[in-house]
Amino acid sequence: MAELEHFFRVLVQTLAGQNPARLHQPLAIGEVSRVLPYREARRRLPLDSVEEYETLLIRLCAGEGGFAQADAATQQEFAAEVQRPLPDLGVIRRRAESHLVLRTEPTAEALNGMPEERFAPPEDGQMGGWADGQQHEATEERTDGPTASPERASPLEFVVEHPAAIRCAFCGGVLPATRHVNFCPHCGMGQDVGKCGKCGADVDVGWRYCVTCGEELHGVTS
Repeated sequence: MAELEHFFRVLVQTLAGQNPARLHQPLAIGEVSRVLPYREARRRLPLDSVEEYETLLIRLCAGEGGFAQADAATQQEFAAEVQRPLPDLGVIRRRAESHLVLRTEPTAEALNGMPEERFAPPEDGQMGGWADGQQHEATEERTDGPTASPERASPLEFVVEHPAAIRCAFCGGVLPATRHVNFCPHCGMGQDVGKCGKCGADVDVGWRYCVTCGEELHGVTS
């Protein structure tokens, strides 16, 4: 897990250095190698080959470690490859147009090591669309709260999490509290929990094992 966490940290820090707003947006899987090319990754990570680099990317896309989340079908395909003795690296090219959402808490930790603070979602109009190229307009204001002091300023604006706020598990955006929410208004990801394939119990986003029967989970299923 340590090497995957290191890979994710370097990816987040590189993306933040290039364009901090992209941390709030879905990232095409095929774009990862342009954001963090193998040569740059090899300079910052203990990698011996392109195969090692792509295997780490497959593990990230499979949802391992809870660092990133893809749609259910994409994540399940990557998770199946992770289970193979020799993963088919071609899955990266086949799913190049699918998207990842960087999870809020590990992204914040990768940026400043402060898990008690989370980055705020972007202002309206700054986020790209998730499905079919359509933009999803943010319908909630960011939670009011004290911001980080100037000496701790970073490319992102941070706010203290309000205990009553209900946030999207994928992008961290505030969800409407007065209505049933099927999809996040900020990133478009579905908010329904999945089901354990063995016992049918509800499972939450990012869980590795079912709390009812102990079955290992390979991505949240619908």
